[in-house]
This record gives sequence, C-alpha cells and structure tokens, in this order.
Amino acid sequence: MYQQTIERFCNQHKTIKNYIDDLPPEAIYRRLNPDKFSIHETIAYLTRYHHVFMNRLHMIIQDINPYFEVYKPDRDPEFRFTCAKSTGSLLHEMYRVRDELCGFLQAIPSEDFARIGIHEVLGRMTIDQWSEFFLLHESTQLFKIFKLAGSFWSMESVLHSNVIHLPLLSNYLDELAV
Repeated sequence: MYQQTIERFCNQHKTIKNYIDDLPPEAIYRRLNPDKFSIHETIAYLTRYHHVFMNRLHMIIQDINPYFEVYKPDRDPEFRFTCAKSTGSLLHEMYRVRDELCGFLQAIPSEDFARIGIHEVLGRMTIDQWSEFFLLHESTQLFKIFKLAGSFWSMESVLHSNVIHLPLLSNYLDELAV
C-alpha cells in the first residue's frame, strides 16, 4: 500500500472536528433538507461504515473473492443504534475504530494486498483498491458535512430546534452517493 494512502487513511477523518467545532447543537442535529441526512446522521453513517469496512477487510483476508452488496443504512439494523448516540460519542468511536483499521492495514502482509473482494457495483477490487474506495467515499461525506456547516451559517432565518432527527429509512444514503 502506498505510504500516502496510509497517511490519508490514518488522518483524513480528523477534519470533521474542524468543520463542526463552532456549530451549535441544532446545526449538527437538524436536517436542513428533510430528505438528506443531518451532520449528525452523516457522522453516524461514517462511524457505522468503519465497522462495515473492517468486517469486509477481514472477509477479504479470510475468504476467496467474497461478494459485498452496496452498503445501505436502511438495511442495517445497527445503523439506528449508531444514530442514537451523541455526536461526541460517535467521533470517539470513529477515531478508535480508525486506529484499529490503520493498525490492521499496516499489519497485512504485502502479498495479501492483492486479495480480491467483489463489490456489487464496482466489481473486483484488491485491498488497495478497497482502501482507496473507502477514502474517496469518506471524502465525499466530509464534503457534505463541510457544506452543511456552511449552509447553517448562511441561512437567512435559522429555525432553532433541539429535536434529533432519526434517518428516514426510505431515503437512505448509500456508499456510492454523490
């Protein structure tokens, strides 16, 4: 695995804190668009996907060419529980699992990086390619958080609400969403 990829893998997620540090709770928990995730829900999605990705890596190492469907939170019973946690708790969990992922990737023997996992849409990918996919997917979600944070401050009239919105299961965010 390229050193730049490992560095991105071990650090890219840390920018979330910079995006949300100065936001009030209503900016984090409220959906600006009823059909799109809030910042909190997006962080919950990213946190849950860390666990999904770790599981996929283990399966790629253990099995021959395992097949993976597109991850959809509305089909994942654990996502609701993840979403119910506080944002601070989610960030703590994400950092912890990310450290585990970094250690796992750095400990994989070089010959195992050629092992294949088959994605429902993207097809055959090596562990290197799965790692790049994870980072690209995460960067898309980070950009969404960045835009949502900016949108909150640029709104002319902000409706303050302390209601935490759980995801609408019929409107899911999948890992290929743009």
